[in-house]
Amino acid sequence: MANASLNDNGLKLQDIHLPDSPGFWPLAPGWWVLLMVLLLIGIWLLLKFLQRARQRKKQQQILDEYTRLETKLLEHPDNEAIARINTFLRQLAISQYPRTDIASLTGREWLKFLDQSGDTHDFSKGAGRILIDAPYRSGRLENFNRNEFTSLIRQWIKKMQKRGGMGI
Repeated sequence: MANASLNDNGLKLQDIHLPDSPGFWPLAPGWWVLLMVLLLIGIWLLLKFLQRARQRKKQQQILDEYTRLETKLLEHPDNEAIARINTFLRQLAISQYPRTDIASLTGREWLKFLDQSGDTHDFSKGAGRILIDAPYRSGRLENFNRNEFTSLIRQWIKKMQKRGGMGI
């Protein structure tokens, strides 16, 4: 009983024992809130990553489809190849803009839309005119700058992808 001491009244008292320091577990409520916030941020980042991956895949599919059409045009430049590219452009435009605004556009109005949406004048005043001229030409298309045309189409597609993800 070395720890016991006598007080003024002659009673034997034990020394004061401090409580043990608090343990790590269970966590305090603030830590639970922090963990939940971190978990929610992690889930949100994962969903954004997956959405972005799907968008990139869709954009790559669009470019692959155009590459296929472009190859056919370069191998056999005719009215039908231009018509397929024109239909492809119209489908992309409808995926990006309201159908009612795009579906009825033809001729110069269609080219004007492509110029405005692509920030260019090359559809109505350059290589893109072939989109409305081709149906009136017979057989193979000669004397049109294929490289300038295909480059113009690629630039328009990329602008649409940057602007709004092509509706995806």
